[in-house]
Amino acid sequence: MNRLKKYDIEKGFISKLIETGDILLVKEKQINSSYFNAENKRIFSFIEKYYLEHGSIPTERVLNIDFPYYKLERYTKENICGTEESLLHWCNEVRKKKKHNKIADIVESMAENLQSKDSEKAYELMKKGVLYIENEVEETSSVDITQDVESRKKMYLDKKKSKGLMGITTGIDSLDNITLGNEKETLTVIIAKTGIGKSFLTFLLGAYAQINGYRVLQFTTEMSTEMVRDRYEALLFSMIVGDFNYSRFKKGRLYPNEEEQYFEFLDTHLPRLEPLIIEQAIGVSSVSAKIDQYKPDLVLIDGIYLMEDERGSKEDWLRITHITRDLKILAKRKKLPIIGNSQADSQTSKKTGPELENIGYSKAIGQDADKIWALFQDDQMRTDKEMKIKVLKNREGTLGSITMNWDFTVMNFDSIYSNTEEKEENNSVSSSKEGVVEV
Repeated sequence: MNRLKKYDIEKGFISKLIETGDILLVKEKQINSSYFNAENKRIFSFIEKYYLEHGSIPTERVLNIDFPYYKLERYTKENICGTEESLLHWCNEVRKKKKHNKIADIVESMAENLQSKDSEKAYELMKKGVLYIENEVEETSSVDITQDVESRKKMYLDKKKSKGLMGITTGIDSLDNITLGNEKETLTVIIAKTGIGKSFLTFLLGAYAQINGYRVLQFTTEMSTEMVRDRYEALLFSMIVGDFNYSRFKKGRLYPNEEEQYFEFLDTHLPRLEPLIIEQAIGVSSVSAKIDQYKPDLVLIDGIYLMEDERGSKEDWLRITHITRDLKILAKRKKLPIIGNSQADSQTSKKTGPELENIGYSKAIGQDADKIWALFQDDQMRTDKEMKIKVLKNREGTLGSITMNWDFTVMNFDSIYSNTEEKEENNSVSSSKEGVVEV
């Protein structure tokens, strides 16, 4: 017999909740009314409302007044309301039940489409279903800030030791000083006009991370994996060995001594680095699956605006909105930094470059991303082989800009100088509560 049919999971959950009164565990495990059906759903909603009004869950007697025909589970010789299993057990069971039912619905719908030979529709249903389960059913992490104080002390001392760097280094010191690195659970979006270099900046960040001992997962939407690999090899060679002429490399015209150095780099240096995996990006669920497969420290996506919206939206603004919001959820769920790039709109100033209002396709990118960087290069900078990175949004750290070399002749991307500015917010913390001193 199917284990899910042996007992009424929803009734077992409600009975144990009435017995224990532990609504905080239920909240911690993110169980809500969507996990229940019919009368059980009405009863759970009643419990939630009662808790908000009274600060405790209803007793069995109170529940019987509003639901006189509802029979709770009972156990022990004293016939106490509840079950032998723990409330945590029932939290896990109702979550598994919801996942089971959702998967069953998906499989049934897919089977109908497969029978009618509509494999594309079946595939779309599968992707949407996986995305729904990961975003709505799987448990996310919650934190009680009153607990684990020793680890908090260690984290602060680590920040002190690293001079505030809270995540994976960008490899560009002046950019790290502004952004404090690429920390876990964050989404960073790089915007620029077409042809400015946002793809190459993504590869530059990946190469620096790999050099510093991090495992990198690079997604591409437009370039072939071979083209991306060429760019990474050129960057890594320049970082490890020295100057590298990318133009001659692309044409297969390296000088004999350069060719010898390149082959030696492939034989001796490259195999010693942490893995850097290049994959084609389709939708967010495929990104999620590859993260589970490769276990990276950093995820990079070249061209998030070209990804598929697995929710099926046809309008560009809504499609991009869904993608960036799902990527943000994915970053938090997988506890990883995700960096992607997108387009600046046609209103971008040719003199100053993109600002937040110049984000293309959807303004939701600016809301969902923790950091927004913009690339800018005018005619003079192009002649001088320079590029400016503007930090337009930064939840932690400051705002500012970095001017750096952008020289493909010798693969030189060192920073030249930087400017920083304080964000418009009060850095002090205060309280109106009597006895609390302003910090």
